[in-house]
Amino acid sequence: MQNGGIVRDLTVGKPVTLRVEIEVKADADDVMIEVPIPAGCAFADKSQPFTSVETHREYFYHKTAIFCRSLRQGNSRFDIQLFTRYQGDYGLNPAKAEMMYFPVFSDRTGLRRIRIGTE
Repeated sequence: MQNGGIVRDLTVGKPVTLRVEIEVKADADDVMIEVPIPAGCAFADKSQPFTSVETHREYFYHKTAIFCRSLRQGNSRFDIQLFTRYQGDYGLNPAKAEMMYFPVFSDRTGLRRIRIGTE
């Protein structure tokens, strides 16, 4: 998301929100969500949003790991604040959600492409 709307092409030098939406089919405990950060972007804010769903968040150079003590059936949304730094065409690797103690229960998104350009 950029400038309050969902976009496919981003503008260099502007803040952007990477939104991850998860549909949980059944209640799950101890879930880890790994969200890759697209090349050409950097973290704008590394805050720890304490919500009723999210327990902890770790920021790595290339991804964000979000930990949830329990996810209830339904939809959950997580936002990561980024800043676009370099223009170009980039691949956005799949995000992954898995139960930490039962990793056979996992799922991932598909590979996507993003473009960072000038205005």
